[in-house]
Amino acid sequence: MTGIDMRKFKALKRKVGKEGLRPLYVKWGVRYLAETKRRYKKNAKGGGEWAPLKHPSYERATGSAFFFTRNGKKTSKKRRTYLKSKYATAVKKIKILIDTGTLFGALSPGGKGNLFQILEKGVRVGFSGAKHPKGTDTIRKIAMRHQTGDPSSNLPKRIILHNPSSRLKTQMMRDLSKALKGIINGR
Repeated sequence: MTGIDMRKFKALKRKVGKEGLRPLYVKWGVRYLAETKRRYKKNAKGGGEWAPLKHPSYERATGSAFFFTRNGKKTSKKRRTYLKSKYATAVKKIKILIDTGTLFGALSPGGKGNLFQILEKGVRVGFSGAKHPKGTDTIRKIAMRHQTGDPSSNLPKRIILHNPSSRLKTQMMRDLSKALKGIINGR
């Protein structure tokens, strides 16, 4: 009969204890949020995975209405053509989902609206139920609306929280290996 000697595993489990892998889980959470922030910044500049801003979003962000005069009449075709080219240049300067900085800030551990929870077997990160500074919705609710998109309000899907990249998974496995070696060797 063959079997596995579980005494070594049980000894390791006792050595690790409840809090033994906590530093590892904290490191994983910080790494994931850092990767998410890098991806968010890239997408916010446009040309990434997120849909570009549309005219109404730009007008809301800048407080200008390009295609109507002050008395509410439409501008001439020539003027609209000029304004569209001006819009195309200006929209590149506006970052997507960074008008107040709240969602981006919530991707920092300890930031308003950040969820960073150490679990028994890992870490949970994301957006908490804190109220958004502008409005009545929570930061989590706003983030999820962007994450999934909302066809009823013409909001495109802009994924913020994603699966870890293969590079990040490799780093996390190295972190785990290093942590276990440290525990076994008594460091």
